[in-house]
Amino acid sequence: MATIKVNSVTCVQLQDSVGPDELEVYIGGVEMAGPFGIRKGQTVNLNTAPKTFTGATTIQLREMDGNNYTSLGLRAIGDSPVNSVSVNFDLAKNAFYTVNYTVA
Repeated sequence: MATIKVNSVTCVQLQDSVGPDELEVYIGGVEMAGPFGIRKGQTVNLNTAPKTFTGATTIQLREMDGNNYTSLGLRAIGDSPVNSVSVNFDLAKNAFYTVNYTVA
């Protein structure tokens, strides 16, 4: 059994053409943070509560537009311990984000 904690999200490129993106962070399909506004070049420190998992889990970023969302990507995360590792989310047309996380 392992635990994952999302430390921060950094915006390299926005999904929206006007104003900040409104992000949500999901771990294993459960919303762990958001929605929160973020602008290009900004890092938001999250320090989410640790979430326990076995084997593997996922981190997903969603960008909200009213009641609709755009998935910015889904990344599988294994249960091997890592400290402050970053993964890129660059699947959406315009957006590019980096998520920093820890697995213990």
